[in-house]
Amino acid sequence: MFFKPDRGLFPPALQKALGILPVPPLGFALTKAVRRLARTRPDLFERLDTYKRSHFIIDPIDIPHVFRLIPNGEHATVEMFKRKDAPEGAARISGPLIVLLGLVDGTYDGDAVFFTRDLVIEGDTDAVLALRNTMEEADLSPAEFLGFNGRPREVVDGATNKTLDHLRRLLDAPTATS
Repeated sequence: MFFKPDRGLFPPALQKALGILPVPPLGFALTKAVRRLARTRPDLFERLDTYKRSHFIIDPIDIPHVFRLIPNGEHATVEMFKRKDAPEGAARISGPLIVLLGLVDGTYDGDAVFFTRDLVIEGDTDAVLALRNTMEEADLSPAEFLGFNGRPREVVDGATNKTLDHLRRLLDAPTATS
């Protein structure tokens, strides 16, 4: 894997601090969010077709944890593992956390960050392409992913977008591509 050094990466001190902490229950919260999304937007999961049972390893290279996503609609799971305990998967998607988040919120185009080497894909590229197309079609805001509606949705999206924009500048992350 060839990443541009330090571009968009969390500082080493923060990486070490996160490594001391136990695996947080973030996987449980993400599983609930993905399942909620499957109930409200089942069309997205239908687009995955045969890949909905694939195991995708999401590898934020600048934190000591990885995620395993199985996007099986209302039976979807997201699990979090310490890097040393990372399972195998059909595909691995690796990059700085801020870039991976930008793929979800539409800040970054997957092709663009792949060709600039800010994102590395390994394994079943057809499965990754199906996931990418599904994410692109979803056009999710952070609040929509988390299940917020109405005024709270506006507030959550505004605060999240400001925070992520500031973090991208602070970390010298790649320039937005979409």
